[in-house]
Amino acid sequence: MLVLPILLLFILGTIELGRMFLILAEATSASREASRYGASVGADGAGGLRYLDCAGMRAAARRMFAISDVPDSAIAIAWDHGSTDQTFATCASLPALGDVQPGDRIVVTVTLLYSPIVPLLPLPEMPIVSEAARTILINIAAGPTVTLGGPAVTDTPAGPTSTDAPSPTPATPTATATGPTPTASDTPIPVPTDTPGPTNTPWPTPTPIPAPGTFAASVTCTNGQVLFTWDTVSGADYYAVYEVKSPPPDMMSCLTNRSRCDYSYIPLDGNPHTFYVYAYVDSSHSAASNLQTVSCPPG
Repeated sequence: MLVLPILLLFILGTIELGRMFLILAEATSASREASRYGASVGADGAGGLRYLDCAGMRAAARRMFAISDVPDSAIAIAWDHGSTDQTFATCASLPALGDVQPGDRIVVTVTLLYSPIVPLLPLPEMPIVSEAARTILINIAAGPTVTLGGPAVTDTPAGPTSTDAPSPTPATPTATATGPTPTASDTPIPVPTDTPGPTNTPWPTPTPIPAPGTFAASVTCTNGQVLFTWDTVSGADYYAVYEVKSPPPDMMSCLTNRSRCDYSYIPLDGNPHTFYVYAYVDSSHSAASNLQTVSCPPG
């Protein structure tokens, strides 16, 4: 009876210590997986870019949780220029495509709260924080033969020139001991012909991307939801809707591979909000579409 309380305390302490290390491992793995997802090359399932897909990064983080129930606020995502004191965007205000440059980073911070399951143990609640940062692989070619910016030109060595080949020396005729002396005849010397070198292939001229036509916007003022529609641009990979900001830069409001978007919202403040849409092929965008302005009275 004297040993049993001490034994139970030891067992419960071991369990709590194991839970603490498990939560720490979850936070570490979640931050690493989310930053790895956001830094990788390619598009997400909806046709957008991974390094702008906050929902995809949070989903990658949640796959690492075994015992923790984590809200979105516990998975903080930010973009910086190489240092955490150079943060220029968060999921609350996504960066525009032109704002993200080579060398910028995705920074994911996961905060989990540890609290003992047995209140009898003298262990306080404590936050467990893990932060992971990865450089965004923007404009990185994938595969051993892929080049960026145009076809690669391989220089083929030029053919021989007239000075490269030695001139053959005509053989000296000899006379035999008997018979008439042969008359030497001149053997024509072959003149080598210069082989022209290869002609460099010019860089292809990019085809201008037409701007999306008939851009329209309608707003539901009960909740500020804005519906955008526009004409499909042939060959476009995806589209991005931007809100005009003063001062610049403009803020991205929607990123999609469809010719509509219905998950943008404006505040119910009575102020006008002006939007336009770009069509994108790879990382190049078209001219801006026509402008649309919507507003809702203060609610």
